[in-house]
Amino acid sequence: MKKSFTRRDLEFGEYHVISKGRWGNANLYQFQHGHTTWVIKDFSRCPPAIKKTWGRLMAKREFLALKKLKGMDGIPADPFFLDAYAVCYQYQPGTTLKETPAELISDDFFYEFEDLVKRMHRHNMVHLDIRNHRNILVTDKGRPALLDFQSSLNLENTPRVLHKLMKDIDLSGVYKNWRRKKPASLDKTRQEHLDALNRIRFLWFLKGYPLSAKPTRKA
Repeated sequence: MKKSFTRRDLEFGEYHVISKGRWGNANLYQFQHGHTTWVIKDFSRCPPAIKKTWGRLMAKREFLALKKLKGMDGIPADPFFLDAYAVCYQYQPGTTLKETPAELISDDFFYEFEDLVKRMHRHNMVHLDIRNHRNILVTDKGRPALLDFQSSLNLENTPRVLHKLMKDIDLSGVYKNWRRKKPASLDKTRQEHLDALNRIRFLWFLKGYPLSAKPTRKA
């Protein structure tokens, strides 16, 4: 996929740090290039042993997830590799769900968010870290978007017997945050679904990482 800029452009341009990762986590930068604002998720500052193993793996996983979901509303747009250690995508203005007061969230927000997650599932992708409300964005237009796909899985590369469980992990995150922010609109059916999923939370150790060892199939 064509690069919109290079690491040299970044080094000689103006950017600011969104967050600094500790140990094996990436630094996040916001970078203005031309008329477009980008987010850069960069593992290059990790210790060498981490950068060349975990960092490369996580950057690749994030890129492949965003590439597979490219064009979907609510998914970071125009992803590309800056290099083996960093993935870039267009910046989406907004605030995380954690930072957004409940009174500023529309009554339709969680219905739209549930629909976004189910559309992602129809593309055979699961996110697996939706319970973390920092990974949910309330855009400047009040719409839901998803962030941070480094825990995600392509269901085409996982045993079919686990597909429903993986999707349920995502839906439990939707309903958990729905109950946290807009409990009055969470209907009985969804509440009961969340309660049922919470009873099998001991299976959440399956989240993401060990299931991705199977190589991606080649066309």
